[in-house]
Amino acid sequence: MCHRFEMVSGEEADAVLDWLRAVRRALANGTGAATVVLPAFGRPVNVPFDALDCYPGAESSVIVMEGERVEGDWASDGEGGSFAGDRGGDLARVDLLWGVDVSWKRGLVFNARIESALSGSGLWSEAVENGRCIVPVRAFYETRNIDEGARGRKPQYRFSNAGGTALLLAGLCLNDRFVLVTCEPDAVVGRVHSRMPLSLTAPEALAWLDRSTDARDLLARHVPVSLKAQEEPAPTRRPADPDQMSLF
Repeated sequence: MCHRFEMVSGEEADAVLDWLRAVRRALANGTGAATVVLPAFGRPVNVPFDALDCYPGAESSVIVMEGERVEGDWASDGEGGSFAGDRGGDLARVDLLWGVDVSWKRGLVFNARIESALSGSGLWSEAVENGRCIVPVRAFYETRNIDEGARGRKPQYRFSNAGGTALLLAGLCLNDRFVLVTCEPDAVVGRVHSRMPLSLTAPEALAWLDRSTDARDLLARHVPVSLKAQEEPAPTRRPADPDQMSLF
C-alpha cells in the first residue's frame, strides 16, 4: 500500500494542469499527445521535509474535471491510448486532504483497490462515477513486502517516472478528501511490493477524469508508465498516526 508520496508544489501542479489542457487540445485536433512538451520536475534539494513528503492526513493538490457528465465514445490518440476529447468540463486544481475517516476502522483509509472500486458497491461506488481525480506527484514510495521472511528494517523504495516527468496517479474524491487508487504492480514495483498506485499516461488521465469513460475499458487499454526504482534511507519523521490503514 502507498502511504507516502513526493508532492509537487502548487505552481508545479498548475504546470501539470496546463500540460493536460494542452494534451487535451492536441488530441482533439488530431496532432497527438507527443507534440506537447512535458513539464519535468527534478528532485529538489535543500527543501524542508514538510514541503516535500506527503503522508495520509496532509494536504495535496489534485486535478479534477468540472462540469456535467456527457455520454460519448472514446477516440484513439494514435499512441496506444484513448482520450475524452472536449466532451467534459474544464480541468481545475483543488487542494484536498489525503485519506478519509470511516466508522469501522481506526485511522484514515488512504488507498482504494481498483478491484473494490469497480465492484459497484461500498464506499467507492459513487466516487468512481462522480469523484475521479488525478494526483500529480514527483514520486511515490513503497516499503518492501516481498520476501516477508527477511529480518531487520524493510527498505523503502522511491518510484519515479523514468522520463523525469511528473507521475499522474489515479485518485477518488470524497468531499474535501481523496484517496489513491491501487492496482496490481508492474514488473518494476512488483520486485518490491504487491500493490502500487495506478499511474496513468496523459491521455489516460484525461479519460479517467471524464466521468463518461468506463473505468474498466480504461484499465483494459492501460499502457504501463515506465518507472525507475531507487532504495531510500528510512525517513527521519513518521506519520502522526502509525495505525493509519489502507482499504483492502
